[in-house]
Amino acid sequence: MQQERAATGQDLNKPAVEQRQSRYRYVIAGLMLALNFGFGLSFFAASPVLPLVMDDYDASRATASLLTSLVILVVAAVQFPGSMLVGRLPLKKQIAIGWLLGSANVFTFLAGSFPAVLGLRLSYAIGYALVFPAIGPLLMQWFRPKELALVNSLNIAVLSAGISIATFSAAPLAGAFGWKAALSLFGGASLIGALVWVALGRTQENAGTAQRLPLFGELVAALRSRTVLVLAAADAGAYGQYAALTTWLPTFYYEAHGMSLERAGALTGILPFMGMGTVLLAGLLSLRFPRRKPYFIVAGVCTGLGGFGAFLLAGTPMMYAALIAVGFGAWFYIPAFITIPMELPGVTPRRVAAMGAILGGFGSTLAFIAPLAVGALTDLTGTYVLGFVLFAALSWSLLAGGVLLPETGAAGATKKA
Repeated sequence: MQQERAATGQDLNKPAVEQRQSRYRYVIAGLMLALNFGFGLSFFAASPVLPLVMDDYDASRATASLLTSLVILVVAAVQFPGSMLVGRLPLKKQIAIGWLLGSANVFTFLAGSFPAVLGLRLSYAIGYALVFPAIGPLLMQWFRPKELALVNSLNIAVLSAGISIATFSAAPLAGAFGWKAALSLFGGASLIGALVWVALGRTQENAGTAQRLPLFGELVAALRSRTVLVLAAADAGAYGQYAALTTWLPTFYYEAHGMSLERAGALTGILPFMGMGTVLLAGLLSLRFPRRKPYFIVAGVCTGLGGFGAFLLAGTPMMYAALIAVGFGAWFYIPAFITIPMELPGVTPRRVAAMGAILGGFGSTLAFIAPLAVGALTDLTGTYVLGFVLFAALSWSLLAGGVLLPETGAAGATKKA
């Protein structure tokens, strides 16, 4: 926001100094951690129980995969319009509406058909897309610039924790109470957080908090940036593989290797579980090693090799190493990925917003296609391997991106100087 002031001559965000020093900011931080944890619980919650969903509704794999892939597509499609509401709608109200919509899975136990379950999942996706653009402006109101990196890292880690816990626990809960009750439980946890936000959430609303949207020209300029296109392609391959594996590995282990749903879900839960520590590790390492390219290169090697091993080594001890590698790689580059657009020469806040929309659109589109493609290919060929091989190969885009990207970190700036 300081860059925006310099670019426009206007004070677009005037948080009181006292608010950034107030201890109440810890309450706000806790609420945002609860938000991310709740949304994480429901993101891939349906994946470990897809065999049960297919049995109950006689659904094909391609149809069942919509419970994950369509969520990703809707998040991508609604997120940019959602950012248009920031500054036009009070932040507290926008977060409350999005959070309540994102808790719709609490009603899964009432769903009597597959379209009803899918509708609740889409409500969750819309809620997530409304909330996500509002988190940044809210945190900037309450936290000092030097605190934001830590708060953002914690939020990503907690989101990963929610995904991990749901992946580990969905099948055991489904075995004990039924899969609908399991998904309802995750939605209920989010609903409790939303109600606490309505009661305790505070924001500083004024005309200056408006988040100005990137103009069409900014989008065109971002699309012309080689760095943005390389970043988008690098992330899309890794995100696509992550979505494919998280959606279908539990069913693959269950059907092809005779594992219980509980064990299959627990093994797949290693992927998001690795994200909790990996994101924090990458954030801390960036303080000591500010170069950006190595994070992509290391992550690319891990996701590429681990992605193939996750299914080719299934049933062997090396499977664990493969799952740890792909889980590590899928999260290790994220802090650098978020930071690079902010470090490009001549960048403005509006250009950063445009780049964010493009990067999110590329990655989410492939992540939408990946589970659907694996499900459809398995329906056609009778094996998951072909689809897994396709997206494991695409994940090497992360390594290629690390080689092709310019160095924008402190080391790169030193070279230019």
